[in-house]
Amino acid sequence: MNEILDAREQRSNHVKELISKYKYKTVVIMKANVPGINKNLMKMRFICNLYNTIIYDTFKEKIIDVGRIESLDGNYIYYVIDEEGTLVKEKTIILEEENALGRLIDIDVYNEKPISREDVSCEMRLCLICNNYAHICGRNKTHSEDEIFGVIDDTINNYLLDFILMKTIKSIFAEVDLYPKFGLVSRKDSGSHTDMDYQTFVKSTLAIKPYLREYILEGLKDELNPLLLQEIGQRAEKAMFRATDGVNTHKGLIFVLGLFLPVVTKSILLNKDKEYIKDEIKRISNVIIGDYYENMDIPASHGDEVYLKYGFKGVRGEALNGFSIVFDSPSFYNVDSVYRDIDYLISLMSELDDTTILYRKGRETLDKVKLDMKEILTNGGYTNNKNQVNEISNQYKKENISPGGSADLLVLKIMFEELRYLLCGDNKNGICL
Repeated sequence: MNEILDAREQRSNHVKELISKYKYKTVVIMKANVPGINKNLMKMRFICNLYNTIIYDTFKEKIIDVGRIESLDGNYIYYVIDEEGTLVKEKTIILEEENALGRLIDIDVYNEKPISREDVSCEMRLCLICNNYAHICGRNKTHSEDEIFGVIDDTINNYLLDFILMKTIKSIFAEVDLYPKFGLVSRKDSGSHTDMDYQTFVKSTLAIKPYLREYILEGLKDELNPLLLQEIGQRAEKAMFRATDGVNTHKGLIFVLGLFLPVVTKSILLNKDKEYIKDEIKRISNVIIGDYYENMDIPASHGDEVYLKYGFKGVRGEALNGFSIVFDSPSFYNVDSVYRDIDYLISLMSELDDTTILYRKGRETLDKVKLDMKEILTNGGYTNNKNQVNEISNQYKKENISPGGSADLLVLKIMFEELRYLLCGDNKNGICL
């Protein structure tokens, strides 16, 4: 306990140093709100990563200094902000209250002296468990640590489940809403496909949503069970086929999300980075796929036919490689958000040995597609080549080309870019708690 008290004193002295160094500026301290002796719980670090990004986006160019400090009373991130203290306090109160995780974070504001909620006429924070004020319950030890941590666990799990599922569905629709699409189904037309349209994809997405939720729930458990993930995927496929009257809209996507969603969820809780994600996906894929290719005699799918003819393993091969093509491809932060996803698709098409294209059109066409996409990227992407992209897209539709494998991986790419700031080392300012 004395060590924690010493750590609080050290933080207090650090705040005084910052106030002295940066006259007339506002100092902000952000840390997890953790009871008990262990103030640096791994499962709460992603919350600090989340709020680091939120604070960064809220104050942007007004932040003149930022850093991370390790402390036995809870690692913290400090910010020096060029804005009036009470205004900063009001904004941080909004940040603390805008979602459920705000109850698990402390954002303290100083401008020569601490600025409290009372100073800006705001009600004091309420207890996590009851409707009493938090400081009263804390002082009186009204609730046991087990009770408090039970609520913390439920809050974290419920938030991640809802948040990641929302991002998943949003990313699926972001992919199908894109246009031009190089022969893929879009909101505007069916591309090179005669057996499906936009509404088919809507029905399919809604049908598989409960199983995507199950994938995420598996990621919240202590251990991942590859065979259970496979079983969830098989049920999702059946639901998809029922909803689409036998049309394969999302079979490949169900497979890749069955690996991506639980691993990313667990990586967030364990404060891991993308290298951990790739390694875990490789490990699970090896269990699920096993000796599938070594024992293949009769092809059971179009992908199998492609493997026997060309030796490409398609989406399974990408999984065995940890989806490196997704995690290591460019982020295009400098591209307008309206066009960024199209550039992600073009980038994936330029590198992927897409078995959908191979099955439909053969190796020569795949090589041409990859060359076309590389030329577009070299010349500045979609932003600088809109007419050319539209012409190529229309030509691919006429030639019955459809980069279905790239479409599935595009969903992962969009999702990863949406979630990466919750992982270790992927915050905008490079600070990870």
